[in-house]
Amino acid sequence: MRKHTGRDVLKLLAFLLLVAAAAYVLFFTPTGALFRTAEGRNALVKDLDTLVQSAGPLGPVVFVLIYTLGILFLPATPFTIAGAVIFGKFHGMLYNLTADVLGASISFYLGRYFLHGVARGFLETRMPWLDRKAAEEGFSVIFYLRIFWFPFIVLNYAAGATRIRFRDYLLGTVLGLLPPVFIFTYFVGAMKEVLATYRRPADLLTFDLLFPVLLLVFSFFLPTLLKRLRKGRELVP
Repeated sequence: MRKHTGRDVLKLLAFLLLVAAAAYVLFFTPTGALFRTAEGRNALVKDLDTLVQSAGPLGPVVFVLIYTLGILFLPATPFTIAGAVIFGKFHGMLYNLTADVLGASISFYLGRYFLHGVARGFLETRMPWLDRKAAEEGFSVIFYLRIFWFPFIVLNYAAGATRIRFRDYLLGTVLGLLPPVFIFTYFVGAMKEVLATYRRPADLLTFDLLFPVLLLVFSFFLPTLLKRLRKGRELVP
């Protein structure tokens, strides 16, 4: 059994200070209002749009960089909305997914550096089954939690604190985020296009708006379907 050291405790305290700083920015500063309110999110989209346009051909790179760094400690949803509004349904999905994966990867390694020492001792003594499952079935755990829209930042750092291999985490993140990011980005991008020519409620009954809603419903059944497929393959001699 591994006991945590003083260095592990210091790393945990440093991480908690980072979290406290992010919470202060989010809840007690004008910058945080960009994420807390609808008006703030609209302002964030406009500011990012202006910045992207001023960057010219490097606009997508600037957006992905800001998105990646922002979601290390701030909510991802406002950035995802901005990607859909600025770049549209398809390009927005590509840039959103890229930034989500990069941000999730950096957060994973931050979690491994700051939290793994203390968490390892706790998991080995209190929850060894969870640590073992994370090591043996890391891909499945991450994939299913991503599909079920588990809180993004929490999962990123929590995964880094366990024994999950990064390759399993990365693959589970990419495949698990693909459906929700596509659905959300497609819906927001389609809503922007519809509202640009909106005249009556019937205008909302379009394929572009109904399609992501149907995909959202289907995504909740996807983990069950995948489990059944896996069991079926295991039964095949």
